[in-house]
Amino acid sequence: MKVSQQIVGVNQRLGNSAVPNMQGTTRAIFDTQTRTATVNQTLTFFAGVSARVYPLTNISQNKFEVGESLAIQGISYMFRPTTISTLADFFTGSASNAGTFTESLLLNFYIGNQRVIKDMEIGSYAKFNVGEVAGLANTNGGNVIRLETPIIIPPQIEYYATIRQTCQAAGSEQSLVLCLFGTGTLLNTKSNF
Repeated sequence: MKVSQQIVGVNQRLGNSAVPNMQGTTRAIFDTQTRTATVNQTLTFFAGVSARVYPLTNISQNKFEVGESLAIQGISYMFRPTTISTLADFFTGSASNAGTFTESLLLNFYIGNQRVIKDMEIGSYAKFNVGEVAGLANTNGGNVIRLETPIIIPPQIEYYATIRQTCQAAGSEQSLVLCLFGTGTLLNTKSNF
């Protein structure tokens, strides 16, 4: 099944029959949380996102507007310095407190309080070449993970992710950026482009 068909099917099952008329797009959403050198720590992404601004996030709420949806085709994560003096520091990881890659990261993802990804060990994707992974250059640890089955986030339903870190982080305090990307829809009141 094509991703576009999956987006339409999920939305139609929820009573949203207008999605085939929406504008198709490629979309990436991200959020950032601060982690410390703690052995067991759970970070929650996208919930409470209205309290953060760019470059820590690129969304203002953890649900899409009417007509918007996202088929998550991949997940990426990377570590960033907590203290940044320039925007370039954020993207290159050049600040002195960047730290190093954490051994164990368990990802859970929820849509409308229903868990749709359960205990996915995203740290293993890098260490053991599990799945289709692309390493991120110059990021002090991070990866792009392509999903076998896209996960659809429909409009008007809250979503959030948790990452449980189960071993001590090396270096000083740093941030973890979680990005979800794939095919999406945008509200279209006229015609598709």
